[in-house]
Amino acid sequence: MFGERWLVRRRSYSWSERAILAWGKLRRYYLLRYRPGYVEESLKRRVGSCDRTGACCKLMFSCPLLSWLDQLPLCHAYKHRPRSCTIFPIDERDLRDRDIVDPWDSCGFSFLRPGETQEEEEKSRQVELVFHV
Repeated sequence: MFGERWLVRRRSYSWSERAILAWGKLRRYYLLRYRPGYVEESLKRRVGSCDRTGACCKLMFSCPLLSWLDQLPLCHAYKHRPRSCTIFPIDERDLRDRDIVDPWDSCGFSFLRPGETQEEEEKSRQVELVFHV
């Protein structure tokens, strides 16, 4: 899993991908600033944990505080990072944005559908892995 992650995977983004990533940055700013209730409700549906892929630090541009240590991303401002970094991903759209940047490694976070329990989500994720392999 971590074997190839540290390699620099440079690729150029299409104009539509750049537009999606730019809109995502603006959307996250708007949600954090003007829709804290939505953010709070969405984060209640979030399950999982960070897999440290570093993809969220490379949305649109690579964060200047990001470096790599032993094939893992390292944030030099981790204790004082902005709120947008702390709560990423806010919702499923953020995961789609992240997958534009790094489609090779999946994010450790996912979101429950309304009314879904964490156990049901884990079962559906296992089924996806079986069919994906």
